[in-house]
Amino acid sequence: MRATVEGTALYFDVEGAELEVDGNRLRARPTIVVVHGGPGFDHGDLRPGLTPLAEEAQLVFVDLRGQGRSASVPLDTVTLERMADDVAALCEVVGIERPIVFGHSAGGFVALHLALRHPKLAGGLILCATSPGFAPLPDDDLPPGPLERRGPVAAAAARRLFSGDLSPDVQEAFARLVAPLYSGPNHEDVPARLFALTRLDPDIAGHFFRVEAPRYDLRGRLAEIALPTLVLAGGADWVCPPAGPGQLRSTVKASDLSTVPFICLRVLSFIRPSLSSLRPRGACPSP
Repeated sequence: MRATVEGTALYFDVEGAELEVDGNRLRARPTIVVVHGGPGFDHGDLRPGLTPLAEEAQLVFVDLRGQGRSASVPLDTVTLERMADDVAALCEVVGIERPIVFGHSAGGFVALHLALRHPKLAGGLILCATSPGFAPLPDDDLPPGPLERRGPVAAAAARRLFSGDLSPDVQEAFARLVAPLYSGPNHEDVPARLFALTRLDPDIAGHFFRVEAPRYDLRGRLAEIALPTLVLAGGADWVCPPAGPGQLRSTVKASDLSTVPFICLRVLSFIRPSLSSLRPRGACPSP
């Protein structure tokens, strides 16, 4: 499905009903708007892990402007601010009220901008494997150089790509050497299966790393966010190591930080507190 917002067409897909039968009435379920990372990818890699949540909530997966199945746009319009405005406009056009906004990695950057630019739109935030800025952060729990420790040769390929070099040889080296390290040490086979479900636009990714990333820093504004917020961190995450989520937890009001192996269970207890007593069933373990 596509909706025209902010002068472009955004692709979105829905899993799960908004209403469910509860005895002799229809009860509204939570709606989670899912914002993917990248930028330059689309929502596909998040489907396997988040789809089980459709048993308890309605999921709205969005391809951000110019990415995935959304319409092409000029590169200079692919900013974090415009993407946040797009998501807000999509909610208005489609009629989504007070959703929980789930932002993964760079999607968390978009979600934070949305919370600041449209403070009355969301009912809550779930910030997964993300950070409030790109500047180095102190991390007492994780010594410097986590990528170098896990893959010394891969670190050079990662630095080239994150500096904006999206040439074919760099992409090949990144896919071969770095992509497996996006999962924990015991699950390095998972990223290839997930990345196969998404599309990469190297022009948008390169534009982000060259132009957008250097200016991304919301650390000074986090205290303005008063939404209920769940912050999810990965102990082996080298892109957004625990210091970034930790700063989100310590600065955003009404937030909670969790480094957990069963992300769906933790999200369920956030969107519906009555489910907090459930035990992990292994439906969607975090890689």
